[in-house]
Amino acid sequence: MGLINSLLDSIARSLGRRIQGMEQQQAYRDSGRKGEEFSVESMVSESLANLMTMQFTMPVVGSSDRAVALDRVSTDFVRDSFTNVCSMAFLTGDCITVPAWNGRSMYNSIVTAENFAILGANGSEITACIYIVDEKKERNGAKWTLLRLIELVPYTAFDGSQTFANRYRTYVAKNGVIQDDDAFRQFPDWSAYGEQAEWIIPNVDRLLIGRYRSFTLNPQNPNAQKGTPICYGASKPIQEIHYLIDKMHAEFALSEKAVFADKSLFVKDYQRNADGAIVNARLKLPEGRERLFMTMQGTGSNGSLLNEWAPTIQLQPYIDALEKQYQEVEKCVGISSGVLSNLNEQAYQNVDNVRKATVKTQSFIETGRKVAESYLDDMVYSWNAIYNYYNVTPVGDYDVEYKWSDEYINTFSDQQNAILAGNAIGATDAVDYRMLVMGESPEVARQRVEEIAAAKPTNPLFEEVE
Repeated sequence: MGLINSLLDSIARSLGRRIQGMEQQQAYRDSGRKGEEFSVESMVSESLANLMTMQFTMPVVGSSDRAVALDRVSTDFVRDSFTNVCSMAFLTGDCITVPAWNGRSMYNSIVTAENFAILGANGSEITACIYIVDEKKERNGAKWTLLRLIELVPYTAFDGSQTFANRYRTYVAKNGVIQDDDAFRQFPDWSAYGEQAEWIIPNVDRLLIGRYRSFTLNPQNPNAQKGTPICYGASKPIQEIHYLIDKMHAEFALSEKAVFADKSLFVKDYQRNADGAIVNARLKLPEGRERLFMTMQGTGSNGSLLNEWAPTIQLQPYIDALEKQYQEVEKCVGISSGVLSNLNEQAYQNVDNVRKATVKTQSFIETGRKVAESYLDDMVYSWNAIYNYYNVTPVGDYDVEYKWSDEYINTFSDQQNAILAGNAIGATDAVDYRMLVMGESPEVARQRVEEIAAAKPTNPLFEEVE
């Protein structure tokens, strides 16, 4: 149980609650090193998140004002936040997104595994949670935490029908102890939270959050409430990578060229007392002393003096060892080689070989996308419920479409060749070709094909579209 979990645990106890599931811990982690040096866990998580969400769009279609408003929120969210959510879920094992209306636009707060705690759950569905909104530290060491509790509670509507509501309650804690409402005034930027510390959004059937829970298995705790980081089983190779790189840098430093200087350059520095008598003497080296040595006798038969020290570094063994460890990380995560390690060019000559060589990565991406669609369903539901509560736009029908890209497997040439081959057996036509190449809609593509056919003879490669 980490520091943040300890803080959230003590806060939960002060609220009379119990945390269900803690952040998953592993033997060695380097996720916190990004920004200082490098993080292998971040590289894997961000690479897979970028691959999974490549060219992804989530249009919300419909003629109503609600559909237009939701499509605008969806576009902004996919562009600015969705890839980051997937990356943080892979990195920390779990991630929730809490949407809120700020009076002008929808704001979506991304909360990683170490910054939220589950207080209630129905299976994998969260029914109550508390998360950290902000933190501040005073010079005396006191730690202030702004937290928000969200829970699904029974609600009786005006007509007497029974339903559910989301209840929100904001707290301030000092060193893990909940304070009274006056504590909001401790910091000017927190005072606005105290003006409406508690409110509800009625007529909902779930918690108004989106949750992306990593699907990686922790064999020691397969029923854990919190998700497991995707690098959970890769502690040893990740640690080895850092060791090899540190060792390589140390050898680089030792292999720098060093000049052997005549000993006349090495002079004594005398230290004298108040009477001027010498009390100590030490050898003083000139500038650059860490790369300078006295001349010494060589080992050759002629007994010549050594003039410089310039050993060569064994670079290739380090590169080979690092490549091996990168592949081990990929195996532990459950993906194919080529995400961290170098691609095997011989295995990537055509689309069939790509599919065979990257089948593990494809499986990971497909599973990740299925989890993402469930997460995005909850996000759209939450946006719509918040719009209903604040009466932002009139209620209206809408449909959500998930458009994923497979271009990490199928290149443009592969798709083009498939259309041309389909034309030979009557499965595709010129409209399909224009839709791929020009990116046109079916209606526009068909109209252009007809215009071209009327202006000049049809290309014999395609039959005229009826």
